[in-house]
Amino acid sequence: MDDKTSERLRMNRTARRVRQNSKLIIDGQDLLGYPFTEDALTFDISASGFSFYIRNRPWIEDSLEITIYPAEARDTAYLSGRKRRGKVVRTGVIAEDKVFVAARFEN
Repeated sequence: MDDKTSERLRMNRTARRVRQNSKLIIDGQDLLGYPFTEDALTFDISASGFSFYIRNRPWIEDSLEITIYPAEARDTAYLSGRKRRGKVVRTGVIAEDKVFVAARFEN
């Protein structure tokens, strides 16, 4: 993505995004329909959505189950995480084993 495209996307966002490295556990299905569970870190987060990198690529509009742990959490103790659902709005292959995913929170 070039700088002009990146700037245009940033200006079109309604919610302010914050860089954060919260721990995530992502449950979803890949492009072939196989279920996956992956550990990840948030790239950025806002009131309406978040982005992260994973190995498996989900379909656009797929619903993912995400467990978000506080950035300061030292481990992923079950009770410290908050479960949310996120709808995939954008993906991009960065490398063979690295996919960028942007998702908005579902109600």
